[in-house]
Amino acid sequence: MTGTLPKILNGTSGMIFVDADIDAVSRDRDFGRIEATVTLYVKQQGSPLRPYRVRTNVNDKGAAPLRARLIADATMLAEHFMSQTTSAGAVHAA
Repeated sequence: MTGTLPKILNGTSGMIFVDADIDAVSRDRDFGRIEATVTLYVKQQGSPLRPYRVRTNVNDKGAAPLRARLIADATMLAEHFMSQTTSAGAVHAA
């Protein structure tokens, strides 16, 4: 499932999320969750565009469209993991 993400979604860590694809969507009725694999296309300053895959899940009921909620959750997770690896790399490089 590909679609039109607002073409540039600025992250809080200086990353730009250019586009997203959503695959392998499934519904867990027992827990009321929607699971999906979200591929974010990320551009960091001084680096080429690269895909970043995140497996995420959101509540099956919500005010925002499902696609927007999945992308928002995947973006938050990607920023968290990228900031952790960046800060860990800076500590090890010292």
